[in-house]
Amino acid sequence: MTETIYVERKDLTSRQILENLNSGNRVIIEVDVLGKTLRMALRRQQGTYYCDTPMKLLTFESEEEMQACLERYRLARPESVEETEDDVRPSASE
Repeated sequence: MTETIYVERKDLTSRQILENLNSGNRVIIEVDVLGKTLRMALRRQQGTYYCDTPMKLLTFESEEEMQACLERYRLARPESVEETEDDVRPSASE
């Protein structure tokens, strides 16, 4: 089942975003630009990654190209060396 996930810039790492896209989910990232909130829609269809900005539709053929886009536009939270899955996902007790 496909989900649409709404997040703000840098809420997720590029790895988490790519995992969601590869699972068939769409990720909407809200970005503040000059006092306005813009939405960037990320998705993967038939092996192609899409980054739909308010001004342009960007397409990428590989996961590496999509990750470069996430880093270029600073949409993803940087991955820290010390970070583990336990640090990223809340535990059942939270």
